Amino acid sequence: MLLLVAASPLAAAETTRAVATLYGVFSPRGFFNILVRLRSVEGVEWAKLDLKKSLLTLDFAPGFTITEAQMQQVERESGYRPGAVKIETLDTAQIARNGPGWMRIKHPKGGNGLSRWFQENF
Repeated sequence: MLLLVAASPLAAAETTRAVATLYGVFSPRGFFNILVRLRSVEGVEWAKLDLKKSLLTLDFAPGFTITEAQMQQVERESGYRPGAVKIETLDTAQIARNGPGWMRIKHPKGGNGLSRWFQENF
């Protein structure tokens, strides 16, 4: 399990965005495999996959960030060869997630394994 801690405090109006190149992800099933792993990454709120370009874009909650190595580990744990990762800090007010493909990441909050499994899969 990959646990994420804030590497450095970000201003409340700033969001970290990670854009990763994915090798071998050409279907929605591949995206699902990565989404399952992203649920265990603390702070990730939004995800978008571009299947034509094989790019995964993640937006984090203010105060959370990820490193290139941590993002590549998520790709490896999903069964894919990691590619280049670009990390940037954006002003939260300028971020628009109303385009197609954006989805909110649900983080399981159940106390036992069975309830977490239901929360992750339904």
